[in-house]
Amino acid sequence: MRLFANIISCLFHPLLMVTYGILLALTFTYLAIYPPMMKAWLATGAFLSTAIIPGAFILLMIKNGAAVDMELSDRHERAVPYLIFISSILICAFYMYKMMLPFWFVSLLLGACVALIIALVINFFWKISAHMLGIGGLLGGIMGIAQIHMMNPYWAFIIVFIIAGLLGTSRIFLRKHTPMQVYAGFCLGFACTFSASLLNYLFLFMR
Repeated sequence: MRLFANIISCLFHPLLMVTYGILLALTFTYLAIYPPMMKAWLATGAFLSTAIIPGAFILLMIKNGAAVDMELSDRHERAVPYLIFISSILICAFYMYKMMLPFWFVSLLLGACVALIIALVINFFWKISAHMLGIGGLLGGIMGIAQIHMMNPYWAFIIVFIIAGLLGTSRIFLRKHTPMQVYAGFCLGFACTFSASLLNYLFLFMR
């Protein structure tokens, strides 16, 4: 059981959530019509900026004794990595904007940044689950996109809910978080990305 919990935690590490979200958008929305080479550039750019760069920084912190592990188990270690991750997502959002992706796509990345900023502030006083923040943000993004495009990908909702349940249970089983920290992370991630998707209506109205 511990091995399974660790595998789930690694597969759905917060640093991978942006890449997963972009891959889903490029596969199941009208962005699927993009040429394969452009999809590869978008996915690679997202992976490098939001996973590899902040991941390398965390590894450097571990090597120098400034962090215990990749999960940043001690909340006091999270401030600088969170700032790096927020900067990385902003860079990714700028990259996507320059690649002329639609506003709803960029707005979801900005929503993720808002969630991380709030989590950063919370972590000064109380530990919140970054894993659940990520999976909650992914679900919020999927629901937001579904609403914008009037889709009903119920299969995606079911799969992500199951993953969220497994991930939350794993974090509690590994004694990394309490149930309340898990629920709080999920709700915060979901609320921020789903709310960000609604900005698309305001953007269309302003235009």
